[in-house]
Amino acid sequence: MKSYKFILFILFTAFISSCENELEIEPRQNQDSQITLSTETGIINILNGAYAIAADADVFGGRSLVSGDLMAQTGVTSTTDLRWRGTYAEFRQMYTKSVLVDNAFVRQIYARNYEIINAANTVIENVDKVSSEEKRTTMVAEANFLKSLAYFDLVRFFALPYEAGKQNTQLGVIIRPKAIYDFNTDLSAERSSVEEVYALIIKQLNDAYAGLPAENSFYPDKYAAKALLARVYLQQQNYAAARDAASEVIEDSGRALSTNYANAFNHDENQSEDIFAIQITKQTGENEIVVMYASEGNGGRGGDIELRGTYLNKFDDPDNDVRANFNYVNEDNGRLLTSKYTNQYGDVGIIRLAEMYLIRAETNFRLGTAVGDTALNDINLIRDRANAVNFAVLTLPTILRERELELGMEGFAIHDLKRTKGSIDVNGNGSLLIPYNDPTLVFPIPLREMDTNKKITQNPGYGS
Repeated sequence: MKSYKFILFILFTAFISSCENELEIEPRQNQDSQITLSTETGIINILNGAYAIAADADVFGGRSLVSGDLMAQTGVTSTTDLRWRGTYAEFRQMYTKSVLVDNAFVRQIYARNYEIINAANTVIENVDKVSSEEKRTTMVAEANFLKSLAYFDLVRFFALPYEAGKQNTQLGVIIRPKAIYDFNTDLSAERSSVEEVYALIIKQLNDAYAGLPAENSFYPDKYAAKALLARVYLQQQNYAAARDAASEVIEDSGRALSTNYANAFNHDENQSEDIFAIQITKQTGENEIVVMYASEGNGGRGGDIELRGTYLNKFDDPDNDVRANFNYVNEDNGRLLTSKYTNQYGDVGIIRLAEMYLIRAETNFRLGTAVGDTALNDINLIRDRANAVNFAVLTLPTILRERELELGMEGFAIHDLKRTKGSIDVNGNGSLLIPYNDPTLVFPIPLREMDTNKKITQNPGYGS
């Protein structure tokens, strides 16, 4: 008989996340797995459970984004944008580039993403229980979107970076093509190559795009799939594909930039700029990125991550650019904190329209094209919203700097550093650099996986 432990965990999580009244919680974990997999309600609940896991603090509810920021910083000198001031050893290891194989946050990022993948696979394999053909198509597409989001998170954190023009045979992550129902069996497997993982992500996102509707409430729609594709293509340095995908989202999705920069953050419901956001409520849990970045009065721990002058000095028009002043001083400890995260139960923005303009601008500039609009116009549109003075001419460093100013503290830092083949300047004078492909910028395969998987290979620098 199929093991029901995982399935019932999904059901229980989904039920908690959707329940209107905490007092109405029933012991659904006792539901028989065969009934779950044979009913339309059961399959829908498993998909809802996948969303609930995605919203977990360990992954897209916050820690994946925080990890992306901290891995691009250094704790040696004030040469990077952010300073870690918190007490969590797991995040401090990321900050100091001394991550251990038993790091609990790394382990949970790994495990939660595979739980999302397994739940999505379960939905796809059992979707025939759903009576409506239209609903079946949408559910499979949503499952493919969630799998792609999870695999992309995994391959960027746990593998050496993708490099355009190379075969990318370096080890990526394990591909799990089928749902796992019995965890008592031997699940040992070697990691697929980075190239294979990216190929899978792109296929799944194209499938998601084909099956998703143009509007899908706060769930991913076809433009969310296309936007994530634009991000994936950009990470591959496939600039033409990234440009075309981003331009389609800009032109056809119906999204619009928020009227002012502040409106893009700290809201409970999707706004015009949101392409995909993780929904957080008082019953599903806290917005973990707020916990790390905010003062206690705004739902955080007092400002575990503070802004350095290094970041503020990047603004060329600080007197007018609202982004340069989109911060506040925590009166309790004097730390300068970003104002992006001040709503403890606000949604976690995963993809917003401003990123698509930045992708289109960068790729058009690199390719010498003007698909959708010129790079200059797209960058100045972003700067207009921020009340910053417009540029008359552009350079690639200027465009990449604009990306830092607009998307700072949103989890992009380490992934952009790797994509652009940058480095972390430890001493501030170029004498000690951590390059983009240094093994210390890659997470170890968690100890738990190494102990149970007879075939998997550990990342360089972390032992066998």
